[in-house]
Amino acid sequence: MTMKTVLITGAAGGIAAAIRPLLRDRYRLHLLDRVALDDLQPGETGFIADLSDQAAVLKACEGVDAIIHLACAHSLDISFEATLDANYRGTLHLLDACQRFGIERFVFASSHHVVGHHAAEGFRNDRAEIAPDGFYALSKVFGEGAVSLYAHRTGLRALIIRIGSAGPHAVDGRRVRLWVSIRDLLQLIQIGLDHPALRCDTVYGVSDCPEAFFPNRRALELGYTPQDRADEHRADNFVALADMPDSEGPGYVGGPYMPHPLKLA
Repeated sequence: MTMKTVLITGAAGGIAAAIRPLLRDRYRLHLLDRVALDDLQPGETGFIADLSDQAAVLKACEGVDAIIHLACAHSLDISFEATLDANYRGTLHLLDACQRFGIERFVFASSHHVVGHHAAEGFRNDRAEIAPDGFYALSKVFGEGAVSLYAHRTGLRALIIRIGSAGPHAVDGRRVRLWVSIRDLLQLIQIGLDHPALRCDTVYGVSDCPEAFFPNRRALELGYTPQDRADEHRADNFVALADMPDSEGPGYVGGPYMPHPLKLA
């Protein structure tokens, strides 16, 4: 069987760096970022490009079977203007490449921040209404809609993963309820790349969490079996919910994005 080629955007980022070693035995990797990668391994090809450059994006997508779209512009107080190129235009450029080249699979790294404005107390809901907590989150709402548009229009098989708190440790009482390990996130990504029943589905990027914000029922239906428990990966300096400062937004699903004012530019 011919090995599939997968494009990873945001390839210099922390999540991409963690999953690359786990993917390159199964796929040829095209790695796209705005900066050069100095650690390319056999089976990996690097592309330096800004997602706003459509011609460069198309070049990186030639011969690709699937895309894992991790790249984005984000910060706690990011302005709307600062999200436009990477998060809006860039996502559309990638989806347009899928249509042009017949790319079959698209895994979109969305965020729990699309529902971040909900109050945390008593929240446990996979199907909560969209409630973005800032312009970063709003751009992810757009991205989810764009993925759905192309999936339904072209037959692209897509998985939207609303990522929780990805990292080696759960650092506080809010994040422990939506923490995800890298190997559990990788399991979800591989469902997006390979699951035969996938059409256009939305799941949450969370491990087995105490008092979980998201039961993640659709992910379980697709065969997801989380391997890691958030309460077994608490940071040494873990901060209990009652001790979290207001600046960390302990009362909201989205946490620290909430206290920041909205800026158009």
